[in-house]
Amino acid sequence: MRVIGVSVLLLVSACARPLAGPRLVVAVNAGVEGDALKRAAADYQRVSGVRMEIVELPYSNLFEKAMLDLDGRTGAYDVIMMDDPWFPRLASHEKLVPLEPLYRKAGLPGPDADFVTTSLRLCHEPYPDGRLYALPYVGNSPLFFYRKDLFDKHGLAPPRTWQEVRDAARRLQDAERGFYGYVMRAAPGNAATTDFMPILWAFGADLLAPGGAPRLDTPEAAEALSFMVEMGRFTPPGYVSFNADEIAAHLLQSTAIMSINWPSWISAMDDPVKSRVVGKIAFALLPGQREPGRAVLGNWLLAIPAGSDRIDAAFTFLRWATDPAQMRRAAERGGPPTRRSVFLDPELLRRFRAYPVQLASLETGRPRPRTPHWNEIENIFGVLISKANAGSISVADALARAQREILDIQRRNP
Repeated sequence: MRVIGVSVLLLVSACARPLAGPRLVVAVNAGVEGDALKRAAADYQRVSGVRMEIVELPYSNLFEKAMLDLDGRTGAYDVIMMDDPWFPRLASHEKLVPLEPLYRKAGLPGPDADFVTTSLRLCHEPYPDGRLYALPYVGNSPLFFYRKDLFDKHGLAPPRTWQEVRDAARRLQDAERGFYGYVMRAAPGNAATTDFMPILWAFGADLLAPGGAPRLDTPEAAEALSFMVEMGRFTPPGYVSFNADEIAAHLLQSTAIMSINWPSWISAMDDPVKSRVVGKIAFALLPGQREPGRAVLGNWLLAIPAGSDRIDAAFTFLRWATDPAQMRRAAERGGPPTRRSVFLDPELLRRFRAYPVQLASLETGRPRPRTPHWNEIENIFGVLISKANAGSISVADALARAQREILDIQRRNP
């Protein structure tokens, strides 16, 4: 049953053993990232007898509901799925259960070394080696999608720099009728920020300095945003409202040649029911410029709220869902793993041709700034990036306003 955008699913099975154990309530993202966890919970109910209740929430509602539960210690959820940029805020003030004592109680030293290091670091507060409050479940890290058939036709190598991306976009858009050279997302907020951060880093700039102060008043930041705006010349009209779905649609319908996008879209590219470009899309690491290209990590983590009264049972489920066998099953269902052994599994490598580059992107990826104020910062920064792309404000004004408003956010919330 779906009520006001929220779905509560009680997982039952005719072949399940009697549900005599505890009940666990799991809050998941309503989307491809949460699908594997929903199916894992159904599997766990069958093998354990624990009654699994899934609360499925859209992205923004999941954050809001998680905050309400954690701040009020209501005990509404026993496990929460969270996007990694939320983690510094959700893990603050002991709102999540630290996992090290639970590992010791189970006679274990901690998470095993098979987890991809960059993914496991996201689960520590402070980053990267503070207390452990979560385990990584979905190893999201964007890739560079490009039309290999058209690159080969025109004798072009995969772009290694953003300059090469721009040159290829210009050349291929001129040569191939009906194509846009590039497609990007610049919808206000998360979309614009996520597509811009790899460009910002590649040009040698950053959003925040090591001490946490905004660092957007630099020539490198201005050059990076000017470059993004210039790439709008090769992008379909209306891109200032695009998110990942619109990017994927242009690639799938064979109207765009290059983009950044998430690995969850890879399978669609080779699905003849959905795609006009089966076998034509290749995947690479993100381009660099002054600095090597690095993807924006977008892992999904699993954590236990401090208000839960079923902590031991929740921890048992966390360990089970993230063990190698279960993560392999999640990978078979399309979930990007966070374990090296799954990425390197010979059978999966034959099935998922992008796994080598996915693992490389995950291992070299970089988190968004680890600050409890990230949601506010991302929102205002993404609005201004979108406006600069729309031409309603200049690059200089967008960065100057972002600098001031991020400082205001930090001063209001010391």
